[in-house]
Amino acid sequence: MSDSEDATMELLTHRLTTTYTGLVATCATLPIPITLPTGDVSSKDLIPAVRRIVEIVEEQPVPEDQQAQLFTGAVLWLAAADLYSMLIKGEFIEARAAGALGTPMIANDALHALGEWLLGNMS
Repeated sequence: MSDSEDATMELLTHRLTTTYTGLVATCATLPIPITLPTGDVSSKDLIPAVRRIVEIVEEQPVPEDQQAQLFTGAVLWLAAADLYSMLIKGEFIEARAAGALGTPMIANDALHALGEWLLGNMS
């Protein structure tokens, strides 16, 4: 990979990690807390755990908009992780990298909105 591609992948790794950290924190504060793997874990542990969020999001006793925010945060993190995997396993494609970089930003926005709602409504 070129220096530019390496820098892009480093930034993507950072965004995936940051978004996952936000997902962990948000899930811990839900009315029915969801505990996600933390510490020294691999994508083999993380991906199934985040997929499980997508499967059970409707079980959370929160309004539909907040369920949608949780779903968005989880599913977009999964999409970014999938794009990351494609980038490291195959040809580096600029458009794929751009999509991978943008997707966690949208996921973070959804998780931030959900976190604000939880802080204001769950105390």
